[in-house]
Amino acid sequence: MLARQDRLRRMRDFALLSQKGRVVFGPLFTLRFRPSELSTRIGFVASTKLFKRANKRNRVKRRMRAALREVTAEWPKQFDLLFIIKPEVLTEDFQVILAAVRRSFEKMPEAMTQAPRPRPLKAKRKTSVVYTEKS
Repeated sequence: MLARQDRLRRMRDFALLSQKGRVVFGPLFTLRFRPSELSTRIGFVASTKLFKRANKRNRVKRRMRAALREVTAEWPKQFDLLFIIKPEVLTEDFQVILAAVRRSFEKMPEAMTQAPRPRPLKAKRKTSVVYTEKS
């Protein structure tokens, strides 16, 4: 388990990362990130669409948390990170997961130099964080 201050917990944080975060693609996961004024916080998405059973969703999140604990010193400073996990994490060797995490951290500076990709807003309620008025 990651320490409480190291976790993304609010729906607002997940929504902002989903809509306005930069992206790094990898073979095992997609990393969405954005700069933060707080210390680095991490969240995981293991979709029910990809992992039908709860024990598999929990297992991939445990494997990712373990890999991130191994590379705590290499975490980028003051970022919010969202790992969108792919099914390959279930069967892949742990050392390969570690290498993929390190590689994604190396790709982050390059992704920061590129303009963010616009994404269509999915919010329909005015109370949503990412809602914008349509003209």
